[in-house]
Amino acid sequence: MEAQLIQLGNDFPLYVASYNGIPSGEYEARFIYKEIFGDSCYDVAQLSHPRLIVDVGANIGLFTVYMKKKYPDCKLLAFEPAPDTFKVLTENVALHNLEGVETLQLALGAEASTGSLTFFPNLPGNSTLVPEEKKRFQDLLGAEVGTNFTEKMFGDADKVEVAIKRLSDVLGEHKFDAIDLLKVDVEGAELSVFKGINDDHWGRIQNIVLETCDLSSEQDALKELLKAKGFYLESSKADWSPKGAQFYTIIARRIR
Repeated sequence: MEAQLIQLGNDFPLYVASYNGIPSGEYEARFIYKEIFGDSCYDVAQLSHPRLIVDVGANIGLFTVYMKKKYPDCKLLAFEPAPDTFKVLTENVALHNLEGVETLQLALGAEASTGSLTFFPNLPGNSTLVPEEKKRFQDLLGAEVGTNFTEKMFGDADKVEVAIKRLSDVLGEHKFDAIDLLKVDVEGAELSVFKGINDDHWGRIQNIVLETCDLSSEQDALKELLKAKGFYLESSKADWSPKGAQFYTIIARRIR
């Protein structure tokens, strides 16, 4: 794998993964770029001068770049477990001269362990520790847009062993007063991430933004946990959701 430079938008260079000279992640990168930079999908939290932002499921770094350019003085922790994707993430952090960003090649979960990540080189942001949920999504999407597309996008999948840590174990190595924004996009493993947060750290989280899908059997438990931790929830459906697999952005704001 090599990192290949592409151009997104007006004067926005970005590295994507390239295998055998083909920029395999370009389609997904352009889609996510539009979501974040065009549609402002993460401009949902009432941030003024954030001190710490945590990016769980950083992928190749588009959220990280966006937030650091918007809030250059904040510190940002970016977690990405897939080795190839992590390499591209670090290349993009360097490319955009981002300071105050710590990249960690880790998945997050309820307990420290290792796990088998299903890695999709053409759709690295869809790589998952919950492959059965992703297979259901692939089948539903294939029925709507055709299996030629889904077989190409989800093709060449591989299994990668990744390290998993609890978020609180990592946070315990840092000094901070508050997490102004916690972004979680981990393809079905959201509840496990939250179970790895200690009560004292929960009290410091001010805003959470996460993506979830109604194919998940944990969606109700996820919402109940966030409410129990003192958050007010709002949700919006993604316009691009295929039939039978609705994707939602959940915005959780701490009740003052």
